[in-house]
Amino acid sequence: MIKLIDALGVRVENFFGYLIGATCPACGRLGASICNSCTKKITDAYLVNLDSKQPEYHGAVLVAFEYNSVIRKMILNFKYRNQRSSLRFIGDALVQRLRVEQSRTLRRLDLVTWAPTTTKRRVERGFDHAELIAKYVAKQLSVPCRKVLVRLSDRPQTGKSRNARLVGPTFRARNFDAEHVLVIDDVVTTGATLNSASHALYQAGAGLVTCMAVASTVLWQSSTESYAPEKARK
Repeated sequence: MIKLIDALGVRVENFFGYLIGATCPACGRLGASICNSCTKKITDAYLVNLDSKQPEYHGAVLVAFEYNSVIRKMILNFKYRNQRSSLRFIGDALVQRLRVEQSRTLRRLDLVTWAPTTTKRRVERGFDHAELIAKYVAKQLSVPCRKVLVRLSDRPQTGKSRNARLVGPTFRARNFDAEHVLVIDDVVTTGATLNSASHALYQAGAGLVTCMAVASTVLWQSSTESYAPEKARK
């Protein structure tokens, strides 16, 4: 019965999507939600399997998805076309990922924040997609969400070579009162952005920083600490 109600809800949602011309945020088909075909591909890319033992992680960033073509299109449409119909889908996946880790060893979170985009891109888009994701996740977890990090460099990571990405942006952290901070970004490739964000948060007094991204290009699986904590704390 629950599945039938959910299916009917999706059909009604998609009917209104047809009326207003909404499309699937991944493939562009008409409909107010993610289409069944893309949902299947996304599910295959989801890295959490509650029924099996998790593989050893390689690195230290919590991620929800493998960075496949569907996830890539969804994130790009969110970032550059303001197509926010994927926000709940992405946010719920991150929340589930966190809850899996919390059921194991992850300590209680005190604050959620995000790695901010450049000022230029925020002005161009009118929003920061990482901020929207962080606020959604924080609301679902009933944890405060604040803008703590200030980006000091205004050069985006997108389009850079791997060597250039390794340098990463620089951040400064405002004063905050929290022991365990979760910092969220969209995609992790080299980890430089989250490493810099972690460094700023540790310098400002955080006891533990947990980093999280929607997807990873290198399939980092999970961690209960931040990316390269021994480097971030220095």
